Amino acid sequence: MQDFDVSQMIGPSTVMAGAKMELKAAIELTKQRFPDSSFCMVNEWVWVDFDAPELVLKELGEQGKLPSILLVFGVSLDSSTSSNFHWFRTTPLMDFSDSMFFQTENKLYVLMGDGRRTSMPLSTLVRLF
Repeated sequence: MQDFDVSQMIGPSTVMAGAKMELKAAIELTKQRFPDSSFCMVNEWVWVDFDAPELVLKELGEQGKLPSILLVFGVSLDSSTSSNFHWFRTTPLMDFSDSMFFQTENKLYVLMGDGRRTSMPLSTLVRLF
């Protein structure tokens, strides 16, 4: 799928489970639970918890955001575009539910299958991704 080794890019990580259902069922569930949301079904993903200076964490908290993002390397479906993505990172997490719904300010990401979870300093995250 990709021409690079994600594990070398992100360093040590653990397996994190996402939705264990067929894509069609996950799409229907997403539409029922979040009828007015733009959503993206991701099938190759890394959850990154980032360490940041206290001031940055405070500002995120005041905006209702948490110090976590997704790195997405595979998309099954994006409800708002037909673009083919090579990879992208999301904006910070606002809410996570049902072990699969990663809500950001502008989009809902549905974690399909197993992904990875890691942590890194914000400065490293910005430099690499």
